[in-house]
Amino acid sequence: MKKQNKRLSALLIIGLFFPINAFTQITLTKSKAEDQNEWELYLKGFVQTDFTTDFQDMKSIEGFAAQSITIPQRNIASSNFSVKQSQIGLGIKQRNPKGDDNFSAYVEIDLYGPNGNTAPRFRQGYIKWKNWLAGQTYSNFTDPEIFPNIFDFIGPDGLLFNRRMQVRYSKKISPNKNLSFSLEDPNTPSISLPIDSLNWKKRAVIPTFTAMYRYGNEKDYIKIGALISPISYDMKYTPQEEYQTKTMLGWGAIISGRRYVNDRNSFRFQTSYGKGYATNNSDLNGEKYDAVPNPANRNLLETLPLFNMVGMYEHWWNPQWSTVAFISYSKVGQKDFIQKDMAKNFQNIGLNLIFQPFKKLRMGVEGNYGKVRNFNDQTAHAWRLQASTALNF
Repeated sequence: MKKQNKRLSALLIIGLFFPINAFTQITLTKSKAEDQNEWELYLKGFVQTDFTTDFQDMKSIEGFAAQSITIPQRNIASSNFSVKQSQIGLGIKQRNPKGDDNFSAYVEIDLYGPNGNTAPRFRQGYIKWKNWLAGQTYSNFTDPEIFPNIFDFIGPDGLLFNRRMQVRYSKKISPNKNLSFSLEDPNTPSISLPIDSLNWKKRAVIPTFTAMYRYGNEKDYIKIGALISPISYDMKYTPQEEYQTKTMLGWGAIISGRRYVNDRNSFRFQTSYGKGYATNNSDLNGEKYDAVPNPANRNLLETLPLFNMVGMYEHWWNPQWSTVAFISYSKVGQKDFIQKDMAKNFQNIGLNLIFQPFKKLRMGVEGNYGKVRNFNDQTAHAWRLQASTALNF
């Protein structure tokens, strides 16, 4: 008993200095209706504390984003304590006598409040009925399953990883084949408008369409997906003109997968390419890389190409200790009219060591290195060290 108390005390002391992340699910209540359908109300989430130290200046504080490294490089050290990654979700499910979910609803928040404040922020909220989903959750043009056992909020910079308002239809074709389609928020595209324009503005008109095919089992799989994203904006050249709405098509394709060599070793990869879809990238989300004005063509917008490639390896040294190593590379296609301070390419690598003494408790250290080059051929790099602890509930 004394040894157990000492071990628990040591873990609590460690938790004060190392950020913590835990995730589980608590069933609040269950009941059966007269038709034998079972209703379940549940709560899930985790509390995570993060301590990060940066050795160069970068705009992104909470997650490592190589694209945000300051150019020219500034070798200035800074540190940050945060609990913003902590999440809590409340859900309800209805299961039929066969154990299948007929109906479910879920809402989730984290603590990434506005203006950098630690305050509740809406993350997910959706309703599912049989094969249909409506609300905000991870885009159908992403792969949440591929995210590795790491602490960084953003993850490898080349991943497509975001949440969108959407309506989705999913169909299980066979035990190892799934197909899904979605119509997603038409306000998603992120574009640059001419500085000297007559109040040109983005317009949300046509929803983004996505399709995703998954082949494999629970562990090993491959996903192939496609996206078509209409990008619209209002423009005019003289004050007397009426605004005209211009629309162009962005598109993208993704291949993503995971392969377990054995119970202790797995590989994950993802690659994507397209034009006018950059806001789906975790680093470039909302950074106005989908389309930019071409001064040689009356400032009309043109979509930018983007290529991403990510490789990850996860190894469990034993049931309690694990390591993830990853490498990521992204390149924005060359255009003569792109602003010179925009990122031309960026890459990052990461390595961690995580100790999981209990199923619901993780703690560890993580290192990230990134490099960015802009269209003026200036480069900068940055290092970040992170210590985190997470506890699920």
